[in-house]
Amino acid sequence: MEKKLKLGVIEVLNVLPVYYSIIKGTVKTPCDFSTGKVTELNKKLERGEIDVSVVSSFEFARNPQKYYIFPNLSVGADGPVRSIYLFLKKPLEQLNGDLIKLTEFSLTSVHLIQYLLKDLDVEFTQQKNPNAVGELLIADEAIRRFYTKSDPYVYDLSELWKEKTGLPFVFALWVCRKDIFKTHSNQVIETYFALLESKKRSSDLYQQMALESYRGIFPDEKSCLEYLRNIHYELSFDYQQGFMLFQKKLFDLKKLNQVAPLEFLPGV
Repeated sequence: MEKKLKLGVIEVLNVLPVYYSIIKGTVKTPCDFSTGKVTELNKKLERGEIDVSVVSSFEFARNPQKYYIFPNLSVGADGPVRSIYLFLKKPLEQLNGDLIKLTEFSLTSVHLIQYLLKDLDVEFTQQKNPNAVGELLIADEAIRRFYTKSDPYVYDLSELWKEKTGLPFVFALWVCRKDIFKTHSNQVIETYFALLESKKRSSDLYQQMALESYRGIFPDEKSCLEYLRNIHYELSFDYQQGFMLFQKKLFDLKKLNQVAPLEFLPGV
């Protein structure tokens, strides 16, 4: 019996348009699902516990020798992403020796903020601390916090990146392990095309996704719909350039050992 691949699925809204038709069963894959936070999927993929997954773009950057990137698939934004927020008690320009709490659930965002704030006198922690003047949150948790309007100052990290560099930002990529492609290339390619087909079908299903998903995250369906339509799921040239620049900035900060070339899935 042919091996069934394990496909990593994050249970957050910002990847839903790529997975929606697969989850609903209208697009088939040769895979079993493995769900979890993105940081959990990063670790599972790195250890070989899953075969194909969406991962933090930083996970590819630090382990490029292990992965092929799936073309035309990413989670990115050209300006505000509306779900990666820094919540502060004071304006950015007034930070001076202050402490910021980082999310536990993102590799990319916690490195992005270190680049964006590199010229400011700030310290970072992932532990709760009553002295922290700010907190970085991502995905559904960040969206809920944003709509409470309880924080004096809120900054969208993707918007700050765009202002600083002029380029869009890539938060996540779909990749497969190179070793699994070597032994199961047909199933990997079939999975890739299933993800593309699911993403394509979503163009007509955003209203339905918003109606099913907004409760408990957004104040209304319209806000959810606008959010989903704002995210970019392609990996066009500009986004590739943005990702390469992100790697270079982290290399300069000694957060990466190299600037990895983008090695795409062969044969597609």
